[in-house]
Amino acid sequence: MIQEEFVAKILEALLPMPDITAIKSRGHIVLYKDGVMFGKIIDQSILLLSNGNKVEVETELITRLLRPKNKIDHSDCDTFLFKATESWWLAKGKIWYISNKKGVL
Repeated sequence: MIQEEFVAKILEALLPMPDITAIKSRGHIVLYKDGVMFGKIIDQSILLLSNGNKVEVETELITRLLRPKNKIDHSDCDTFLFKATESWWLAKGKIWYISNKKGVL
């Protein structure tokens, strides 16, 4: 599967999470929600932010998400959406934290 098809499938899986933007950057795709970066797509892998670290989404989960639409298990979609949403909240919280600290200094 070529990169564009892979990215399209992942963005389709993220549709229930509104306002996702994917921007191409130096060999990878950066995922944003409401202007906050929460993940990257590099080749055929997905990295999500987690407490300042990047955590790779399990290959098995990605493989299951790439199945034809009528063969995807909804629990796999829910798991992926939960991980992506959690990463966004962690990234957003970190930005707010830094923003608040700047205001205090």
